[in-house]
Amino acid sequence: MESELKTHHLKINSSNRGGVFFSGKKEDVIQFAIHTKFASRINLQLLHENADTYDEFYAKACELPWEKYICPEISFRIDAETKDKLKNSEFTMHRMKDAVLDRLRSKKIPLPEIEKRMADVTIVVRSHTDKFSIELSLSGDPVGRRGYRLFAGNAPVREPIAQAMLEISGWKEGNTLVDPMCGSGTILIEAALRERLYGEINRFLFAESPVFQILFPTYVFSERKMEKPNAPHLFGFDVDPEAVRIAKENAYEAGVEDFVTFEVGNCLDLKNNFGSQGHVVTNPPYGDRIGKPMEDLKEMYFQFGKVIKNEFGGWKFTVLSGDFSLLGKFGLKENAHLSLKHANLKAKIVDYEIRGGK
Repeated sequence: MESELKTHHLKINSSNRGGVFFSGKKEDVIQFAIHTKFASRINLQLLHENADTYDEFYAKACELPWEKYICPEISFRIDAETKDKLKNSEFTMHRMKDAVLDRLRSKKIPLPEIEKRMADVTIVVRSHTDKFSIELSLSGDPVGRRGYRLFAGNAPVREPIAQAMLEISGWKEGNTLVDPMCGSGTILIEAALRERLYGEINRFLFAESPVFQILFPTYVFSERKMEKPNAPHLFGFDVDPEAVRIAKENAYEAGVEDFVTFEVGNCLDLKNNFGSQGHVVTNPPYGDRIGKPMEDLKEMYFQFGKVIKNEFGGWKFTVLSGDFSLLGKFGLKENAHLSLKHANLKAKIVDYEIRGGK
C-alpha cells in the first residue's frame, strides 16, 4: 500500500502494525481513496493525545465537534482497539459513546441512532501506552468491502487480497485472465471493476459516505464507465454450479456482469482456448480452509500443475495458498511471492512463469 500512497503524492509519516499514517493535499487524498486497491480502511485522525485515565480520555473526546459529522439522520458506531492506559476496549467504547452523545446534548441536537454493525459513520479509537487516537472512517464500512458480495460462497478471498494477487501476477486491464477455481468470483470481479470504472474501484462506496461528503462537499464524482468490452477476456470456472450462480449474482451487483464469463467446469479438464498469452490467477483449496483430505489435495495440486504446464506455456500463473507444502506439488519454479495473513492463517501469494507451451 505504501507504493500506492507514493503514487498519489502522499507523504508517509509513520507505519506500524496498526497501519500506515500519511498526509497530503485534499485532492491527492481523494484520488487515493477512490483508486486504492489494497487499503482495508482509510481513516481521518481527529485527535492524537495523551490520557492516563478514562475520564481524561472522555473529557478530550467531548471537545471534538461531533455535531459536524453526526446528526439525527446519521447513525454511528464505534470500533475500539485499546491497551495500556485504556486497557479495557469495551469500557473505552462506552466512554467514547458517552462523549459523542453528551457533546450533541450540549449543542441541543437530537440524538442519533447507535448501531453495532452497519452504520453511516464509524468512529475508531486506538490506544498505546498513554497515547490514544480518535479517527473517522471515510467510508463507514471498510474500503476493502466494496458492497457487491451479497453471497460469499465457501472460503472467499478478500477483495484487497484479490487485488494483490492481480498486482503480483502483472495483470493489466485488457489482458486475458482465467480463474479455474473462481468460487464466488471475487478475483475476476475485482479485475472487471478496474476496467469498467477506469481504476476508480471505490467510487460508489465514497459517493454514498456521509463523512466523505462532509469533508469534501464540492467534489463531483465522475460517472464515466466503460461499456461492454469488444471481446471477452475475463473467464471464471468452478466445479460447483452453486458457486457459479453466486459469482454471477455478485458480478451483477458489482455492475460487471457483461465483463466476466462464468461457467461450470473442472479445473483438471481446463483447456487453453484463450490465446498464447494471459494470466491464470486463482485461490485453490487448502486443508485448514476446506477440510478435504490432504492426500486428495496433493493429488489435485499435482494434476492441476500438469494442466498448467501442458496448456498454458508462456502464461503467468499466480495462486494464494495457506499450506505451503501443497505448492511443491505443482512442480513449478517460483518467480516471486508475497507473505500475508488470510483468514487468520499464514499465507502467501506465489507467482510462477510457465515455460514452453503446446
